[in-house]
Amino acid sequence: MLTRTDLDVLLREDGDSRPVALIIGAGLGGLAAAIRLGAKGYRAVILDRLDSPGGRGTAVHKGGHRFDLGPTIVTVPQVFEELWAVAGRSFRDEIDLVHLDPYYTIRFPDGSDFTVSSDPAQMREEVRKLSPGDVGGFDRFMDDSERRYRFGFEDLGRRPMNELWELIKVLPIFGYYRADRSIYQHAALRMKDERLRMAFSFHPLFIGGDPFHVTSMYALVSHLEKAFGVHYAVGGVAAIAEAMAKVIAD
Repeated sequence: MLTRTDLDVLLREDGDSRPVALIIGAGLGGLAAAIRLGAKGYRAVILDRLDSPGGRGTAVHKGGHRFDLGPTIVTVPQVFEELWAVAGRSFRDEIDLVHLDPYYTIRFPDGSDFTVSSDPAQMREEVRKLSPGDVGGFDRFMDDSERRYRFGFEDLGRRPMNELWELIKVLPIFGYYRADRSIYQHAALRMKDERLRMAFSFHPLFIGGDPFHVTSMYALVSHLEKAFGVHYAVGGVAAIAEAMAKVIAD
């Protein structure tokens, strides 16, 4: 990994005849691109302003403790498994991934709490505990979440969008799903209790997004948690980034 853009140094003759792919940013996206390009025969060179990989997924160490600066959980581990397989390696052999259940507990200033788990019946009970009248709205929110997952993750997330026409074609669907609303506004549309609205809209904070401004398409995260579980990588997301950098170097 390099932190200076001296192209003469990067592309000097050293007997390596592979085409060079220059990637700006050593976040998880840049690292994933380097793995895939490397598997296709490119010499991937990554530039980043930090001295360690991970981007928003980095961590700082102080007083014998590690503090994650960004995301802390993994909701779709098969994405990493597919990525490692591209390089002919096993993600599970290199990362100790722990399945969590319950996933996490949110504690509110008034002393109440809300525990998120994989059990749909238990989730309804958690909603009922805070606001009995919001159980129906919760069910509708989860239906909304699955529909947005089908479109935003399985469909849109797996097709190239490098042509303007490709974007224009999906704009009506964004309109249908009211992507112009924020995720908080969407949660507020389904649930009246302010604590539940927060519990089902805070997820963009993991990647630096403001729930009051980012699109309601982020509702799909609730379905991701339900469908694939919530996992913790021992060493944090920073450990995944370091492992990705090692795959690239190897």
